[in-house]
Amino acid sequence: MRVGVLCYALRHMFAAPSPFSLVLFGASGHLAQIKLYPALYILALKKRLPEQYAIVGFSRSAMDDGAFRSLVADAVHTHVPAVNESVLTAMLEHVHYYKGEYDSPDDFTALAKILKNLEKRWSGIVRLMYFSVPPSVFSAVGKNLCKGGVHTPEIPLRCIVEKPVGNDQESFQAIRDALIGCFREEEIYLLDHYLGKEAVRNIYYLRYANPVVETLLANALIHHVEITSFEAAGIEGRAGYFEHAGTLRDMFQSHMLMVASLLTMPLVETEQSIPKSRFGALKQFYLPPAKNLNTVILQGQYDAGEVHSSTVPAYQEEEGVATDSRTNTFIALKLLSRASRWQGVPFYLRSGKRLEKKETRISIQFQEPTEVGEGANPNCLHIILQGEAGMRLHLQTKMGGTNPSFRALVLADPLVCMGDCLPEHSLMILEAIHGKRHWFLSFNEVQTAWHLIDPLQAHLDEPTTALHHYPSGSKGPQEADAWITQQGVTWH
Repeated sequence: MRVGVLCYALRHMFAAPSPFSLVLFGASGHLAQIKLYPALYILALKKRLPEQYAIVGFSRSAMDDGAFRSLVADAVHTHVPAVNESVLTAMLEHVHYYKGEYDSPDDFTALAKILKNLEKRWSGIVRLMYFSVPPSVFSAVGKNLCKGGVHTPEIPLRCIVEKPVGNDQESFQAIRDALIGCFREEEIYLLDHYLGKEAVRNIYYLRYANPVVETLLANALIHHVEITSFEAAGIEGRAGYFEHAGTLRDMFQSHMLMVASLLTMPLVETEQSIPKSRFGALKQFYLPPAKNLNTVILQGQYDAGEVHSSTVPAYQEEEGVATDSRTNTFIALKLLSRASRWQGVPFYLRSGKRLEKKETRISIQFQEPTEVGEGANPNCLHIILQGEAGMRLHLQTKMGGTNPSFRALVLADPLVCMGDCLPEHSLMILEAIHGKRHWFLSFNEVQTAWHLIDPLQAHLDEPTTALHHYPSGSKGPQEADAWITQQGVTWH
């Protein structure tokens, strides 16, 4: 790298500007181990952390500092391909643990004393409270942060709440009321990690930076849109969470709807306007009129099968799952938008676990106003966010001969992050430290999403609603192919 380029990179490196304390509730949990500790290690590796900081784990598990540091180290070794041991060792010196109960004000008073002792020689402190816990304990943690004196007027605080925020509109409202009772709304950062992915943010910026792409995104030109998020993995030992959530709540209530909103939101002049525009796009989505919601949504559940040459169990055979569970692991959903430039364009969203591969993709199929000729297929734009990430525009070109026949002409380029690239949780932790809120959710967005999802979930919970089974390693239920064929469409 040339010296000038190196100096530019160092000047523009996104890093924590001042000392901070990060308290992680649910410190022994699945999310913390697979995402948060690796994310913090990456920040240390890339020199994004200040000299003075503290990471304090808080959970009900019995551990001391040494045992907790071993847990953090094991998580980093498991989920980071190559580990710099000296960097990890230095980071672990900033790691501490407190065993406490989420509903005990006394434990939060003790936590406040620990933080005060760790921070006593620091200036310009920011405190981050990370809720990596089930929604059922959000309210207790929020209230006790105030009762116990962790939240004080003197120290800026960011309350990072990992989705899902509630299980439905009613539980969301209870959580919101509890959090607002302690924190100001601008102190609350509702995190959907999809919005931390560079590829997902790029949905918006591909439109913003390329007027030719934005011009194509209009109902007069588009036949339909597909948004697909496939996972090869199963529930990965998270039956306690997933049995109560299912794929509709887990993937659609935020992730899938955010992707759709970034695709359809009006372009704005400043980043600060992104949340309002994104919310405006989300409000425009609605369920197609239907006598029976079976024409709008379809659910499935994986059976045993083979994924990447490994035999895997059925969902009902996973540890912690009821043998008669009706929890969905696959959803296909049709939505429409009231936004003027998207009126009449159907959106088909599908997501599932234990499928043939991991891929997240937007496929935009364009109208075919006249029959082109033999071998031709409609033009299509694929924006592939995960998997073989790239952008592919499918056109047609004529074959040689007197009678016109056609073959596919594919214009493709990989979508590879270049520049200051960080994992999504690393990036969003830094943004929270800086007080940058525009890639975090608003309460309005979460409430609007639940308003859309709740009637669908009620329909799926009905015992008479079909739950279609599919073999692990497949593309999902065969019934999903028949379902979309009835719409006059074929999955890409």
